[in-house]
Amino acid sequence: MAGVETAVLRAASTAAGWLWRSRLGQVPGAGLTDRPVRPAARWRRPEELGPPEARRLAEELAGRLAGAAPRLPEHERLAALDAVADAFAALGGAGADALFATDLDPARLAARLPVPAGAGLSPAAEALARDLIRLACAHAVEYLTTLPSFGARAEVELVRRAGALQRSVDRLAERAGDGAGHAFEERYARWVAETHGRLQLFGLTTARAREEWPLDLAYISLGVSGEQPLVLPGEPGTHRTTVRAEQALGVAERVLLRGPAGSGKSTLLQWLALNAARQAEGPWALCVPFVLRLRSFTTSDHLPLPEEFLKAAGVPLAAPPGWVEELMLSGRALVLVDGVDEVPQRLRGRTETWLRSLISAFPKARYVVTTRPSAVPEDWLAGQGFVPHALLPMEREEVGAFIGHWHRAARAECPGEDLDAYETSLRESVTARRDLGRLATNPLMCALLCALNRDRRMQLPRARKELYDAALDMLLVRRDTEREIAGVEGVYLTRDEQILLLQRFAYWLIRNGQVEAGRDEAVELVAEWLEVMPQVQGDPEQVFTHLLIRSGLLREPVKGSVDFVHRTFQDYLGAKAAVESRDFGVLVRNAQDDTWDDVVRMAVGHARPDERTRILRGLLKRADKVKGVRNRLVLLAAACLEHAPELDPALRSEIQSRTAELLPPTRFSQAAELAKAGELVLDLLPGPDTLSEMAAATVVRTAALVGGPRALARIARFRTDARPMVRAQLANGWRYFDRAAYVDAVLAEVDLSHTYLVCDSAEALRQLDRLPRAKYLTLRGGLGIPAAVTASGDVEGITFEEDETLTDLSALSALGGLSQLGLYDCPGVESLGPLAGMPLDSLSLVRVRAGLSLSPLASLESLAHLSLDYATGLTSLSGLPVPSLRNLGLWRGARRVDLHGLERWRDLDVLTLSGERQVAQLAAQQSVPTLRILQLHGMTVDPSLLIRHERLDELFLYRCGLASGLEPLLGLPGLTKLTVSFSSGPVDLSPLAARQDLSIDVYGPNTLLGTELFPPDRIIYKS
Repeated sequence: MAGVETAVLRAASTAAGWLWRSRLGQVPGAGLTDRPVRPAARWRRPEELGPPEARRLAEELAGRLAGAAPRLPEHERLAALDAVADAFAALGGAGADALFATDLDPARLAARLPVPAGAGLSPAAEALARDLIRLACAHAVEYLTTLPSFGARAEVELVRRAGALQRSVDRLAERAGDGAGHAFEERYARWVAETHGRLQLFGLTTARAREEWPLDLAYISLGVSGEQPLVLPGEPGTHRTTVRAEQALGVAERVLLRGPAGSGKSTLLQWLALNAARQAEGPWALCVPFVLRLRSFTTSDHLPLPEEFLKAAGVPLAAPPGWVEELMLSGRALVLVDGVDEVPQRLRGRTETWLRSLISAFPKARYVVTTRPSAVPEDWLAGQGFVPHALLPMEREEVGAFIGHWHRAARAECPGEDLDAYETSLRESVTARRDLGRLATNPLMCALLCALNRDRRMQLPRARKELYDAALDMLLVRRDTEREIAGVEGVYLTRDEQILLLQRFAYWLIRNGQVEAGRDEAVELVAEWLEVMPQVQGDPEQVFTHLLIRSGLLREPVKGSVDFVHRTFQDYLGAKAAVESRDFGVLVRNAQDDTWDDVVRMAVGHARPDERTRILRGLLKRADKVKGVRNRLVLLAAACLEHAPELDPALRSEIQSRTAELLPPTRFSQAAELAKAGELVLDLLPGPDTLSEMAAATVVRTAALVGGPRALARIARFRTDARPMVRAQLANGWRYFDRAAYVDAVLAEVDLSHTYLVCDSAEALRQLDRLPRAKYLTLRGGLGIPAAVTASGDVEGITFEEDETLTDLSALSALGGLSQLGLYDCPGVESLGPLAGMPLDSLSLVRVRAGLSLSPLASLESLAHLSLDYATGLTSLSGLPVPSLRNLGLWRGARRVDLHGLERWRDLDVLTLSGERQVAQLAAQQSVPTLRILQLHGMTVDPSLLIRHERLDELFLYRCGLASGLEPLLGLPGLTKLTVSFSSGPVDLSPLAARQDLSIDVYGPNTLLGTELFPPDRIIYKS
């Protein structure tokens, strides 16, 4: 070991030994206080001090204070004592671990015990509480160091710390003995922050030299699909919801992020890399990011190993040996893999094998993988624990936010230009014009609209093809013409000549299954094409350089490698080349490959009427020939119709009738596919008569995704359907329309009792006075507790989602009938004290502040349904101050809570557990409640451990794998429903086929075996 490391270790060991000897040499008692106060009766020797012991300490110590305590009114003095107890409860109790974490320093321990913000104390009472906490910590340390077990535990802690210190020093020695690894990490973080801290905003490069903008300014948070636990009476399980992408990625170690072209997948990975490099707040704050774009490896013979990550990502820095591998092993690596869809189908198996091997070798690292939706199956990598999320189309508020971001950047670029009229006009247009509203669904299209609105003086195109044509005109011609630039690089190219060369390059990439090419190869291709273009001046290198620099459509992300600035432009230009080459057979043969979807659709737009007919008839014939892709090709033909302004009526009718055969959709995923066909599908959607509940719900969802006045009229036909799933979709649909118009046409007549209505904007809140039957609300996105909600006074259920501004719940006291409350991702809530005495029947606490005290629950006499998904500080259920429960959910954040104390709730019949440890405890307990519904989350399930629950009616497996077959479930005579949701491995249902009274509900992607043994009505796909 190098001399400096030896010195560090010796000095640290000496200091640690002195610390423990100086503290422990005085046992019994550390001698920190005069007249130590006992926190419990002499016959009790608790090893952890909780609220009762803290209250006793505070009571005794308050009597010794000659200052504030005697002068305070009695009710304020008692409140101060309660605040001390609540502070200890929020810590989760003070024991040996708390002392070790603060190095036996009473002052540091007191710093971890602030007066609860929601205690409602006067200034004098708060000062008393602070003094009592400080004194109580000194007496707590004094008491805990007298315990017989403390000395042995302290010796163990000393050895553990010395070992950790030794390992740290050894790692320093391995890194060249001079902290080279740490120094390199700082250099690498600066490089990542500089490289990924800027973003190209389309349309802001047309008139000025500045091409990139700070990501902080340009980034907009997007929504992804997610699930949330339910604790409502009669509704066990989870429901689909929308969550912010950053939050969804933060709570899972492995994520598969799906989204269409232009939806912001790559930008989101860039944002994650930037925040990890900056060590910003979040679960990735201590991670080191590695951004790997798969398109860069399509021509390589292998995918990179960890030691090749930096080179593969184009990082011009050399890491110390073993640096990346150490990060992967320790779990600090954040591996961001972009673009599975950009890998040719023939190589996707190789990509999957590579990811599996990485996860097997480095299971602690975090992984985020992006892809287009149809590139891989929905359950791709589910067996490796990947959580699938889908980037959702931008909603009205997100579109408005993006427009604001873009124009703020434009004002910074052109401080003298008045852009207010442009911004106002565009906001009005995307709201009022159906055609523009359908285009503005992702960041790329929104940026195109912003740029063209400015460039064309607020005269915007109406169709997608026209939009791309206008964008190309702006980039290829007007960009340099308006700047009076010509002949740069010694090359003069007309618009048509530029488009011809770019088309050929795009089509070459598509045919070869690539999204980028080597620069040398691209120059060779240009040389071939120039042989038939003698009028072009300049050699191939000059011409290609001109296209790269001047067109605005190509870029060189890594030296020597060239691609299009966005895949959408490649597909658009490649489709035009395919049509001009009359490669209709090529288009049809490749249509079943998801990477050709946009190429085929755009080719239909480029084609002449007879050519269009040839392509579409070819799709229908191939659908009949290749049975495995029949539905997919029919829906692709239907989606092409909106790009076909002129078409043989008989062919259009045939496509519509073939599409009608796929209706009604039976899953929500099918609704999304049907909606891609646009308005033509609206005429084919059936009405509510004779439809099952699931089919009716998916029809409503399909129409909502299509949008527009005709879709609104179609949805209105279902407004009197009172079935829960249909009501939920009717309530959810108003996010896609003008809120006031949707209330008039639909919600005014919907029975919204026990159906949650999402309010995520001021516009939504303004409609509440027109919806007197809206008793259940979801408030999302920083709205706090609005006066529009508390003014009515008759709201019965509220969930708050993603609200960092919510700190005080006192305003809820105005809602005397509030029976259901959920807090989801509200880390600012300081206390549940304001809930005391409220008639709550159900309460859900999901990802709230760690240690949020549950002591106020003791006063909730009506509480029967409780869901916990955060670090409560409880060691066991015996510390949960709830006298009676019927439904208890212990989700991922509460998976460490011991089940001791569960037996006291004899009426409990719905239970959710997370992790194998809790299930093993349930199986080992002598006495357990008679469960009717059992939900298991995030574990490998051994079905044999469940057979004791003979009264079980429903079993819910959420993100679970199986340790053995399902045969033991046959021993549960009352089991009538098994729900499989987002399983982490194959689930063989065949052992249950003989149970005619047992049905299977399925959510999300799963690998199910034995389904052919079940009649269709026994397996119900819910998503």
